[in-house]
Amino acid sequence: MSTQQALTGSIITASPDLGLLLDPIKDELEQVEKFLNSNLVDDSPFIEELLGQVFRSGGKRIRPALVLLTSKASSTPRGRVGRLHIILSVLTELIHTASLVHDDVLDSASLRRGQETVNRKFSDKLAVLTGDLLFAQASVCLSRLMNPVIVGIYGQVLGDLCAGEIRQMRQQFVVSTDWDAYIQKSVWKTASLFAAGTQSAPILNLCTDNVIGDMKAYGLNLGICFQIVDDLLDVTGNSLALGKAAGSDLTHGVITAPAMFVLERNDSAAQKLTRLIKTKDVTTEAGVAEALEIIRSNGGIEATVDLARQYARRAREALTSLQPSQYRDSLDSLIDWLLTRTT
Repeated sequence: MSTQQALTGSIITASPDLGLLLDPIKDELEQVEKFLNSNLVDDSPFIEELLGQVFRSGGKRIRPALVLLTSKASSTPRGRVGRLHIILSVLTELIHTASLVHDDVLDSASLRRGQETVNRKFSDKLAVLTGDLLFAQASVCLSRLMNPVIVGIYGQVLGDLCAGEIRQMRQQFVVSTDWDAYIQKSVWKTASLFAAGTQSAPILNLCTDNVIGDMKAYGLNLGICFQIVDDLLDVTGNSLALGKAAGSDLTHGVITAPAMFVLERNDSAAQKLTRLIKTKDVTTEAGVAEALEIIRSNGGIEATVDLARQYARRAREALTSLQPSQYRDSLDSLIDWLLTRTT
């Protein structure tokens, strides 16, 4: 069974076309892209080269798209957004990208989305400074919003990102199954930024507390679902599609949902997987291949699919406070796209 088949089952007959889903915000996404390729802090040619290395690999721009769709879906009249919404989208993507650059240093990664990483092409020191530069650019954008509530929200996001990385580093090669800790780490590393964008957009639109709260819930649950699917793809995907080595989480001692579901079974499969992790055999090519086969053959994929679906349902339920529109439809369909993505 493929990941897509497992995730969708009989619920979704075909994967939504991401391009069509984002078509209602096509013009605004182009503005975001122009912002991302401009330098808000330093205009030196070498800095431009560094930033080009970061953004040349592209990316789906899911986070700024969520901000823009939420902005349009919660605006009055429907679909009206201004420069502040564009800036909010840009700063959200800058924070995300900065965290990826730093992650690549921590993981000694050589590829990101199939492209050479900054740390591989230049050095770890330059990569760290590039990530810092992106955070600085995000700070410039944040100051331009002139909204103390949103400043507080994104300040919390920065703290969450650091807390998530620290938690992950301290739990390397740990085989205990603490589900609350796993979900909390998913919030810190991923869902916190999703929720910041979908919560801040209606704040800019002066929406009611009910709408703001529901959109925060939408982003939070969608972000948790996104991270669970990401963890699943690390087990079921292939290196070419992922743009990184399959099983890289296990190789780095990061134990995620697919492995946790097997580990908690307390049977022979769990014992074999425990041994591979505790002895760090998963850091070898043969060891990680054996671990992946154990997970795939003992219900790890199916159980993780069910977990992802739970958070997808919660995200969809949170959209009910929005008035019907093509933008709300795209937010709804993005949930289905997420459940069928392969990269």
